[in-house]
Amino acid sequence: MKNGRSRKALALLLAGCLALLTGCSGQTAEENTPLQTLAPASVGYSAPDGDNMPERTVTHQLYLPGSSDLHLVPRETRLSVSDLNDEVLQLVLALLAYESDAEVTHLGGEWQLSLYGTDPLEYSDGICTINLGTSALQMSHRDFYKTCVAIATTLCDLDSISFVNVLVADQSVGLDITGNLAMGSLTGHPEENLPVLWEQMEAKRTPLGDDLSKTPLSSLATLYFPLPDARGIGCENRILNFDGQTPQQLAAGLLKELDQLIRENAGAEEETPGLLDSLLHDPVISELEDGGRLITLSFREETSAWMLGMGTDMPCMLAAVTSTMTTFIPGIAAISVRIGDKPITELHSATFGGMTVLGGLLRRNMFVDYLMGSTTVFFARGGKLCRCDQPVNRRMTDIPRAQLNALLAGPAPLQRQEGIAATMPENVREEDILGISVENDTLLINLSENFRTEILTGGAEKEALLCYSMVNTLCENSGLKKVCFFFEGAQEETIAGEIYWAGVFCYNPGLSESDRG
Repeated sequence: MKNGRSRKALALLLAGCLALLTGCSGQTAEENTPLQTLAPASVGYSAPDGDNMPERTVTHQLYLPGSSDLHLVPRETRLSVSDLNDEVLQLVLALLAYESDAEVTHLGGEWQLSLYGTDPLEYSDGICTINLGTSALQMSHRDFYKTCVAIATTLCDLDSISFVNVLVADQSVGLDITGNLAMGSLTGHPEENLPVLWEQMEAKRTPLGDDLSKTPLSSLATLYFPLPDARGIGCENRILNFDGQTPQQLAAGLLKELDQLIRENAGAEEETPGLLDSLLHDPVISELEDGGRLITLSFREETSAWMLGMGTDMPCMLAAVTSTMTTFIPGIAAISVRIGDKPITELHSATFGGMTVLGGLLRRNMFVDYLMGSTTVFFARGGKLCRCDQPVNRRMTDIPRAQLNALLAGPAPLQRQEGIAATMPENVREEDILGISVENDTLLINLSENFRTEILTGGAEKEALLCYSMVNTLCENSGLKKVCFFFEGAQEETIAGEIYWAGVFCYNPGLSESDRG
């Protein structure tokens, strides 16, 4: 409930009329008559001018191989971080830099490990992918696997991470002599025996001389899928079962599961043809001159129309396929896609712009901006707030401005068809958010005069949902307990008459639906 000292708020409190805060109706004309008010209560905070989110100090455990080589040993570290993306990156860097002592071994052993490229970390919806430099290839398969388990256990100690993928120079690493055994996604193993974990992984290998195509594989895998309305790609983890371990079988199995996931997201019939059904022939595997393997996928002409029917476009679909294949199948450096007899050489996305596909080779790093994170926002439906997961820049999921921007963007077309409506005024833009900062457990938001005018124009009936869509969204995602609003640097007492804006607001569950939109 919101704090404040106006006579109107006190009268409502004494009368037990919480409708002003919950958006409930049923007030009489007399109750709606404005009362004389006192001056707004001072909150003791200054309105932010620009964004100023303070760094915070966090304590985490680094899990390193013990000198006995039997277990991972935890070591505490303290980091100053600005956001979740920075926190994960610093945690990995601290783990890679930790030196050996009497109880723990340096993560790379005799090899100095590093991160690869300018964007070595991907984090989205509980799944983190770490890209190591090529020095990691100098390690034995056993030591590399142990290193990956240490990284995964360290990162999965964070509440926000459940699964970890480890790549080397944008490629998955095979854990057998032939380079075909997929490691898949990892989870945390803080107290398990390292030799036993390695034996379990070794047991999945195809014995030398046996047929790779007849060795089944069960593994955790990250599936990347196109988001509705061509807004990028998301990801989720599933346990997949493959009849064999050839790259062709892995590729076909991934396409089959990806089909299922896309149909589920689009609400399509089970019988609807998918990517796997649209292939003209089995995936073709070849070697690239500059190293790594190439998968060539040839689809029927009508595949483009199928993608549109699933609510996505060609660039997002190919971003999902490329990311899925390169994350899981060992040694895959690129994907080549043909529609009919024509190779894809250019992509045009309304969201992400145009792209030339050099040599017809789709590589993982071409789609780094397509991978989105998600944040919970509160739109409106049937006079209540409706909780929805909206895509945002994966590097900014815990940034208040990104959360408010997701509110400003409003529901997607498919959400609108389900009766979900925007709460923010149409004529409000990001520039109307003048500043954001934090004091103690309170998030301070400075809004423009245009924002205040639009609230007034929208009227009292929309004011409560508008206000608490912001409050609930920010409290849900930031971990903070209160929100305090300013308009052009000063607190307002009333605007449209339904909400008393001075003081601070707390999360209001009474306005929300019980289900997720």
